[in-house]
Amino acid sequence: MWLCIYLLSFKRGDRFTLKENSSEYWWWCEAQETGERGYVPVNHVTTLHQWEIEKIERWQDDEYFGGYGHLKLHLEMLEDKPRTTAYLKAVQLGADFLRDKVVLDVGCGTGILSMFCARVGNARKVYAVEASEMAVHTEEVVKCNGLEDRVQVIQEKIEDVDLPEKVDLIISEWMGTLLLFELMLESVLTARDRFLKQGGVMWPSEACLFLVPCTAQAVYDTKLAFWECQYGFDFSPLVSLAKCQFFGKPIFNHELCSEDCLSEAQCIVRLDLSTVKETDIECLTYSYSFLVKRPGCFHGFASWFEVAFGGFDLPSGEEYVTLCTGPDHKQTHWKQDLFMLDEVTMVEEQDEIQGQVVIKRNPYWRRHLKVTVDWWVKRRGIVGEVPKCSKDFLLWR
Repeated sequence: MWLCIYLLSFKRGDRFTLKENSSEYWWWCEAQETGERGYVPVNHVTTLHQWEIEKIERWQDDEYFGGYGHLKLHLEMLEDKPRTTAYLKAVQLGADFLRDKVVLDVGCGTGILSMFCARVGNARKVYAVEASEMAVHTEEVVKCNGLEDRVQVIQEKIEDVDLPEKVDLIISEWMGTLLLFELMLESVLTARDRFLKQGGVMWPSEACLFLVPCTAQAVYDTKLAFWECQYGFDFSPLVSLAKCQFFGKPIFNHELCSEDCLSEAQCIVRLDLSTVKETDIECLTYSYSFLVKRPGCFHGFASWFEVAFGGFDLPSGEEYVTLCTGPDHKQTHWKQDLFMLDEVTMVEEQDEIQGQVVIKRNPYWRRHLKVTVDWWVKRRGIVGEVPKCSKDFLLWR
């Protein structure tokens, strides 16, 4: 009876991390997809060989860098004026710092940030590293703009690059959905540890991820309430399926209105790019307590991020440039991320939405994340136990 409590259910193709070789019949394992732990029968599993792991890792890189080898994503980024202008303003503000310096652009794409540093910042040398096939075209763009003497395009993964010198600045646009998705940040940190001079600068220098409880009636109506009745027929048996398929992952292109925020947003992740380590982003946990500022339907949580470009001496009277993707700022291609809960809760002013959020890297698909949100509503003036809920969201595996 005791053993049955800890048995893991699984299907063909599921993967586990072995935690303890308990006996010749049972292994104590952790499910890589869900993080659950339990016993699995030895005769139902087999080990994954190193060559299989390497093959899958290559496939991840092929998928990731393959996307950036086409113009679609670069068009989206260059069209994003708040995003690109923020980098330009940072270079303009830091021009005195950048003059005659050496810069490393990690994931340079079409080379816009590298060319900003060379032409506007008057950097002596810019190493523009791009692993995708776009590097071939970027080299042509650099030459077309007469900057090939100072901007050197290198088509390699940053992990495989060797530079002839240390750099004064590392610049990169590594941010993704929920700030961290795709985990390009890990490559940026590798570049920092290998190539940044003592006292060198990282751009962005700091990053914050914000979370806020919100109402999202239009999303709820179009994705969930829609199935209650259609053309006079009861479609409610599909509601649970709709919850799974439409709300099992975050909605990454949501446009949040400030009026939809039920509370003040809180920074749940703060990263100092000069000190953060790769191990720090394996699992991030934040306990929150939001004070509801207006009554409404609590449908879920929304998130966005803000980055700053600091680390150098400012001219008198100036402030560091920031790029914020929140609802009170100009819309970027990131927009906001929406995490819809399965049930709607009515909240009143002065209620408290409490809980915890855990952002954990997928141990197998290393560019992907799992977000676990625990929450409960503490009613104003009511004492006692309150129902607690939990939900997992995958980005995207």
